[in-house]
Amino acid sequence: MVHSRPFAVAAAAALALTALTDVARSQSLLERPPNLSGGWVGTHGTLQFNFVHRFGVSDAPLRKVTNSPTFLLAYKLPLAMPFVIGANYATSSDVAAAFPNEWEVFGRWAPLAEGHGIPAYVALQAGYNQSARSGDLEVTLGRSVGGLRLFGVGRYLSNGYASDTARYAAGGGATLRLHRWIALAGDVTTLIDRRPNEQVAWGTGLQLAIPYSPHTLSLQVTNTNTATLQGASRGIDRVRGGFEFTIPFTLSRYFGRRQKTAASPEDGAADAISADMRGMVFAPKRIEISAGATIRWTNRDQVVHTVTAEDGSWDSGPIEPGATWRRTFDRTGNYSFHCTPHPFMRGVVVVR
Repeated sequence: MVHSRPFAVAAAAALALTALTDVARSQSLLERPPNLSGGWVGTHGTLQFNFVHRFGVSDAPLRKVTNSPTFLLAYKLPLAMPFVIGANYATSSDVAAAFPNEWEVFGRWAPLAEGHGIPAYVALQAGYNQSARSGDLEVTLGRSVGGLRLFGVGRYLSNGYASDTARYAAGGGATLRLHRWIALAGDVTTLIDRRPNEQVAWGTGLQLAIPYSPHTLSLQVTNTNTATLQGASRGIDRVRGGFEFTIPFTLSRYFGRRQKTAASPEDGAADAISADMRGMVFAPKRIEISAGATIRWTNRDQVVHTVTAEDGSWDSGPIEPGATWRRTFDRTGNYSFHCTPHPFMRGVVVVR
């Protein structure tokens, strides 16, 4: 049977795009609420691992504590387009009574992204929920206004909750950045045709970045069971507390190709040779220059880095995300350096 309503949901979401811009490019909990993905598509070379634990308490007299965990593993494919594949695995799921262990595999594509004159951001997700035996779709869109991020979602579940019926959901959320390392977040999602005992899904969170690390932590209160599309679209009749923690593994740190040295200035910057801090590595790690040349390091990660001489003779100090630091090397020799918060990040400047 062909369903026309999912196309209506997608069209309604698309009409809102002109008012939306800038959602998170990286998997930081400071930039998305508990029950929404935020349209994240990842960073090339990074394997993302997240785990969510939500705890409930039964009625008296037992007051038994139960845990509903969801584990995410995702990786951005090395394609020209921003495309990530991933899987969620949840236990103690209520999506389908016969299958308490829930699997969801998905692909997410961001056809419109911030920058290069594009004023809007949209992400499309398609996946399969093994527990519900359902093909599921989601459209995510968002806007950033200062420290406030706004999100909207439309969802189509071809076999919602293993009921042999298509289901539809719509919702939204927001995060408010209070500090570089602290944000408040909330979201609300409802099934369009809610049935008895089905609640509006909601979540609130205190989102925390772990200083000088790529990890983030969310302390959550919600009424959802799991973090899959189906689990996050339907509220239950109990409030759950819990947390989510993000762990990015920078594979390029272990398996990346040997990077070429920077031998000449970048285009449009004749006074400096360009180098980056990206994916928790210096890029390139080895830089060969002539005496008197200047190197400009740019921090393209989400965390603070430094460029610090191994012998302590010079130090950049903290380089904030997006900021740059320059140093001129007047004498020949080899100058080894590292990042103080992340000492595994190492490099060398060879001055000839």
